[in-house]
Amino acid sequence: MPKKKEIWAQIISHLKSYISRSEFETWFSHTALKQLNPELAEIEVTNKFVATWLNDRYITEIKTAFESILNLSPEIRFTYIKLSKHQDKNISKHKSSQISTTKLNHQLNPLLTFSGFITAKNNRFAYTSALDVANKPARDYNPLFIFSKLSFGKTHLLNAIGNHFLKNNPIAKVRYVFANQFSSNFSLASRNRKITEFRKYYRNLDLLLLDDIHMLAGREKSQQELITILNLLCESKKQVVMAGNSPPSQIYTLLDRLRSRLEGGLLAEIHSPDQKIKIKIIKKKAKEKKLQLPEDVAFFLANATTDLKTIMQYMVSLETYTSLYQREIDISTVKSIIKKRLFRKISLNEIQKRTAEYFSIPLSDLISNRKKRKFSYPRQVAMYLCRNLTDSSFKDIGKAFGNKDHSTVIYALKRVEKEKEIKKEVFNDINKLQGFFVTSQ
Repeated sequence: MPKKKEIWAQIISHLKSYISRSEFETWFSHTALKQLNPELAEIEVTNKFVATWLNDRYITEIKTAFESILNLSPEIRFTYIKLSKHQDKNISKHKSSQISTTKLNHQLNPLLTFSGFITAKNNRFAYTSALDVANKPARDYNPLFIFSKLSFGKTHLLNAIGNHFLKNNPIAKVRYVFANQFSSNFSLASRNRKITEFRKYYRNLDLLLLDDIHMLAGREKSQQELITILNLLCESKKQVVMAGNSPPSQIYTLLDRLRSRLEGGLLAEIHSPDQKIKIKIIKKKAKEKKLQLPEDVAFFLANATTDLKTIMQYMVSLETYTSLYQREIDISTVKSIIKKRLFRKISLNEIQKRTAEYFSIPLSDLISNRKKRKFSYPRQVAMYLCRNLTDSSFKDIGKAFGNKDHSTVIYALKRVEKEKEIKKEVFNDINKLQGFFVTSQ
């Protein structure tokens, strides 16, 4: 059975599609899965207040996540360690004293290494570029920018670079961070008047690994801060590696200075893997997990979705299923587990957030009245998806997009329907997004 930590990471990933970042950080950032069987999932939280709050407000979403990820419907129970007032006070002091130490944590996943990365024609250039900067940092490619539309291994390569670098330089200062974390930390430091400490930390790194840079789109102050940090690190011969879902030229709301800086380094695209490579990856992961996977099941999984991250999530579900029920895996089992995920309820807000991310624009612009095509086209696509992937009425969809009239939604649907028949790029956008929604999280 997968480790409880791994399972909880999958559940948490699912929950992120339902709730805002601030809600997540407030209520879920210090939770853990302590016990799991077909009847019970025990979740540990920090105190009674958090347990009550989660039970009252998020129990449905948590149950949905377990059903979708693991094909299970266990009772959800929250637990916490009861402390005396004296103990609680001491722990709070200890946590405060540990803040600076926690910030130094590199956040790397030690399991994501170069040796565990399966290379093929679709990713070989990105792989060799990543290995080169890990062995010879800040010499040839700085910054290195790795990109792919879907989950084809960007995060794996960023972690592999960091792990390899630390193996060669154990005392090096390395940080792997998501762009939205960087932005949140920057905002927090600004509010708490600790911006000097923030800047000192990042500027003293030997290696900065920044993932999902497209999430900085529209966040000008965070981008300006990143430009300064990026320039200082590169000038000091410190390596920077970034990853995103598009090349810099297609992340439309990046500042020109940041886009230019990224394009001045090396751009490495990871293309979609073919069926043969996906099957090879599936078999390797199955072997690592000691999962008996028949040939026809591996073939079926490889064709279930183009997104490797989603395939790995399916495998976690299968591993949990075999461990809990002691049954062999066959096609009917896989179909049952996938079906649970395919037909989960998708919210309008989730479609909006995912569409904004796909097109690399801020969510606020997606639901605004801005008429430039780089905003209006994603908005119309999102409205189209809301109508086709949910049971929402035209009126409800319009309300979700800044109280727009139902006639605006109808116009958007008709326009997208027409354009996807004659424009290949529109057809591809719709297909990719629909495929993402029915298989993601």
